[in-house]
Amino acid sequence: WAAHVHQGPPAASSPLALSIRSADECMAASAGKGSQDAATYYSGPLQLIRIDDDGKCHLEENAACILNQIQGRIAVVGVAGLYRTGKSFLLNRLLGLQEGFEIGPSVNPCTKGLWIWGQPVQLAPDYHCILIDTEGLGSTQRTASCDMQIFSLCILLSSYFIYNSMGAIDEQAIDDLHLVLHLAKHIHVKTKKGQEAERASELSQYFPNLLWVLRDFHLRLADSKGATITEREYLEDSLKPLPGQDEKNKLREVIKDLFKERDCVTIVRPVAEESDLRNIQRLPYESLRPQFRTQVEAFVRKVYMSLKPKKIEGAFVSGTMFVNLASEYCKAMNNSVVPTIQSAWTSVVQHQLRLCLKDAVQIYRARMNDTAMQHLPMSEDKLREFHKAAKGEALKVFLAPKFEANDPKFREYRAELASRIKQLQDHVKVENVSTSTRQCERFATELFSRKIENKLSVRGSYQNFEQLLQDWDQLRKSYLEQTAGPAQTDVLASWIFPRMTESVQKLWEDFRGTHEERHTSMQRKLAETEARSTNVRDSLDNERSKQSDGLEVAKRQWLAERIDMERQVEDAKRMLEESTLRASREKAQLVDSERTLREQMKILHERLASGAETRRGAAEGSGLGSAGGHADLQILRDSMATMMAEVRGMGMEKKQLEMKAEHEKQLIGLERKFQRQLMDARRKNEGLIESLRQTYEDEVDGLKTFRSELIARNKDLEKELERARGEAQVLRERVSSADSERALQKRFVENAQRQSELVTSLLERVPGRGGTDLQPLREELGALTAGASDSASRAAGGGLRGPA
Repeated sequence: WAAHVHQGPPAASSPLALSIRSADECMAASAGKGSQDAATYYSGPLQLIRIDDDGKCHLEENAACILNQIQGRIAVVGVAGLYRTGKSFLLNRLLGLQEGFEIGPSVNPCTKGLWIWGQPVQLAPDYHCILIDTEGLGSTQRTASCDMQIFSLCILLSSYFIYNSMGAIDEQAIDDLHLVLHLAKHIHVKTKKGQEAERASELSQYFPNLLWVLRDFHLRLADSKGATITEREYLEDSLKPLPGQDEKNKLREVIKDLFKERDCVTIVRPVAEESDLRNIQRLPYESLRPQFRTQVEAFVRKVYMSLKPKKIEGAFVSGTMFVNLASEYCKAMNNSVVPTIQSAWTSVVQHQLRLCLKDAVQIYRARMNDTAMQHLPMSEDKLREFHKAAKGEALKVFLAPKFEANDPKFREYRAELASRIKQLQDHVKVENVSTSTRQCERFATELFSRKIENKLSVRGSYQNFEQLLQDWDQLRKSYLEQTAGPAQTDVLASWIFPRMTESVQKLWEDFRGTHEERHTSMQRKLAETEARSTNVRDSLDNERSKQSDGLEVAKRQWLAERIDMERQVEDAKRMLEESTLRASREKAQLVDSERTLREQMKILHERLASGAETRRGAAEGSGLGSAGGHADLQILRDSMATMMAEVRGMGMEKKQLEMKAEHEKQLIGLERKFQRQLMDARRKNEGLIESLRQTYEDEVDGLKTFRSELIARNKDLEKELERARGEAQVLRERVSSADSERALQKRFVENAQRQSELVTSLLERVPGRGGTDLQPLREELGALTAGASDSASRAAGGGLRGPA
């Protein structure tokens, strides 16, 4: 509140800021918006109640429009007092303004009727303060009756009443409050019918706290002994009875009885000059006397610290209720009826209860539309949660004014709210059941057609009952995941379970036919396999015999070739040995011949050397022996030629010997190659024989394994056939049990019908109890019989619901 005291109304940038418009704009804006939208206020004074010249009170629409927008609690500060005493200035300081409510310099009152400030002071997010300025009392332009109306309305509407007067509390000041004496006559708590007037103390619980503001106060606060006292103590001392003044004492007692909570504030004169006092609203606040400003700020703090929300009968008053309360008081005064607080409050409560009922029902309907109706179907638990949440919000709106729980009207409207919510809930439940039924039947049909019916139509799609049950389990899971609502279980029992039984029966028939065909086919294949096995065995025996004969022939041929090749090898070895011997002899001869030739060559060389020397000697001595020398040289040449021919012949023989040695090496290589080929052929024949033997044994083992598998498969098929027969027998027993149960329910219904007929017949025979007296009983018995028949029909239509 300090921000409002020192800085005025909330700024536009404040989180709790309120938009400011003209009064006409506020009416136009609020006419088209809901109660949940941001409030639109008017920063200026607005007339709340206008009192015309005939004394009729009129509630102004602009102010009512502003007040109707206020949500939550309100505190109402009302100011009253003699005219031209500065009441409006005090309210302006409560607003933190120098110019707010009109302040005039003349003797005529500036304020006519009751006015409010168009922008409430926000004390908390759900707590506002309304300031009421009243027309000055004691004006020559108004009658005493009009003053009484203004004074009564201000007190009745306020939760904190400020009485403004000039100077000290003396006998004149007490006498100026003579209107308080008539409050008990002009305001009643209850409607009185020929009873005495109420005591003032009975009104005190409905009256606001009193703050008496003494303006232009210049006295020192002290008691009779001169000790300093507080302002509150000064007020209490002034209200003490004085001897010999019964009328004044009576007024003092009424003030104390009506205003149990009271306090006092003293304020000095704001300025010294009379001219400044007449135009005080134009003076800067800082130019006023410091003591005055200090006391005014203390007054503002005291007011805001003492504020409490307005309550009647323990219930907080909202903006709308405040408007209705003011309207009721105006109607009572206009009809010349004494305002009755409880009657006016009852009317306000009824009007507020009607609004709360309407808002609560709208809230419930809107929440259920948003959360439930737009998302049907859903489970009953979820729908119950949404209903509980919507009902909680509706009750929160309905209980927001916090009326007395034991009030009969409150209980009546709360019962009406419960009835309306129950109707809406029943409607949502019916829609949920209908939507759930359509959805469940649609999904059940689609899932059955896609997952099971299509596969059942193709024979052999299912190999066993486990696969069918797995598909049904997947269908059930998909159905439960894709569907919701109360019809989920009913459709599952009445639609899906019978088709499950039919599918099992059909699959059983398919399995039986398939197993018979497969059994016949397996027996035929077994016979064919045994025949083929026999043929293969005979063929293998023949092949093995042929291979054995061929191997024997190949073995004999190989042995013959081996013997022949061994003989050839022996011959080759013998020839090789002979060739080696011959080569050795020839080699020795060649060596001897070579040695002989070398010796001969040596001799020839020697002879040639001696002949040359001789020729040189002869040449030197004479030329006689030249012919003999030539003859010897020729002989020598011939000998050399002969020797060279012999040497060449020996080279040829040596070359032939080398060729023979090379031939023998090739023969040895051929022998080794033959040995290797012989060993390879032997290993190859042995591997071929081993491979043929292994192939034969594998074929025999494979045929034996295949025969064992055929026998085991035949046994498995027989076991499956037996198990399928057992399952079919269990299903037949369930069908029989369901038929028995339906028959039992049918007999029960027939017995119930017979009993009802006997009871009706017996009652008709009772003397004096026939005719129309028995009609309600007949209708009730007929309803019970019809209900039992419907239950039996549902049980019959459910098929195998229980056993399944």
